[in-house]
Amino acid sequence: MVRIVFIADNLNIDITGLLAGLGLGGLAFALAAKDMVQNLFGSITVLLDRTFSVGDWIIVDGVEGAVERMGFRSTRIRTFYNFLVTMPNSRFITAKVDNMGERRYRRYKARFGLAYDTPPERIEAFCEALRELVRRHPYMRKDYFQVYLNDLGASWLEVLVYVFWEAPDWGTELRERHRFLLDCLRVARELGVEYAFPTQTLYLRNEDYQPPEAGDPPLSGAMQRGRDIARQVVEAGTGAAQ
Repeated sequence: MVRIVFIADNLNIDITGLLAGLGLGGLAFALAAKDMVQNLFGSITVLLDRTFSVGDWIIVDGVEGAVERMGFRSTRIRTFYNFLVTMPNSRFITAKVDNMGERRYRRYKARFGLAYDTPPERIEAFCEALRELVRRHPYMRKDYFQVYLNDLGASWLEVLVYVFWEAPDWGTELRERHRFLLDCLRVARELGVEYAFPTQTLYLRNEDYQPPEAGDPPLSGAMQRGRDIARQVVEAGTGAAQ
């Protein structure tokens, strides 16, 4: 290369443009080679780590869908809006990939609101009935689930339902969730438990109304009364459990 430059200079040939072109071409080739190598390493990373396979439901860099094709340069993902997204494999070297298809269990968490006038005994029976539904359901995890009265909400008594589906695909999950929720409605109807709607109580004050004088016991007496009632409830519950 040095000899070519020396000869061209002696012949008074201006090779500045040629050298600039060669420099730009070499830079472009280097960048292209860099992308090619990164894509190749990305492909190798996916294959060796078994990050995902064709047909898996994945989420990567905000793109969610099913893997349709894997190549050495790029991976094609079919989104649930039927778009086809082509992603360079170099992204998989550092990107976080959520493989939803590899999940063994699919979580379902809900809060069932019951009417405030529901007796405690019916709430207990309702929660136990839901637990029994989980125990008998063929697609639900049996070793870990939670169904309890969880909170006193603004308009309802909140029952937490925390369960897991052992379903092979999303379609099966939807079908079995449909089945479980219908069973929950049937249980509530059989027990006479009413699901609550958001409600608000409005009080209209009469200006001519004179409130009666307070007849409640002193604070210390009220606290003692509260402790007595709590003790009676606990003892009654313990006796019922036995």
